[in-house]
Amino acid sequence: MHKYYMGGGILRLFSKVIYRYIRVIYSADLPYQLDLDGVYLCHNGFGIVINPSATIGRGTTIQHCVTIGEMDGSHKCPVIGEGCYIGARAIVLGDINIGNNVKIGAGAVVIRDVPENCTVIGVPAYIV
Repeated sequence: MHKYYMGGGILRLFSKVIYRYIRVIYSADLPYQLDLDGVYLCHNGFGIVINPSATIGRGTTIQHCVTIGEMDGSHKCPVIGEGCYIGARAIVLGDINIGNNVKIGAGAVVIRDVPENCTVIGVPAYIV
């Protein structure tokens, strides 16, 4: 246990404990490496899965059961802009860019870039 107390290690240990708690209680996979500063997770983040390599901008709202991650094992994840809204059960995958103020409809599967100030729905997602 000594190594956790050296060089701020207690914070790392605390982060791992919280991560495990969230996985068990909320069925969510929110790795402690994520920077979710200014991101709102609706319904306590229930069922949300986010790859630690994903980038999510401030002011983004994520509904329950959303998946954000890589698509082909390349470790390249989406970059989501600021002020976005991601609806329930939406899936955002791959090395793509989602612009600022984008709305992703519930159940949409986004696998291509989305420009700013758009709304996308469907499987695969298209601009409406």
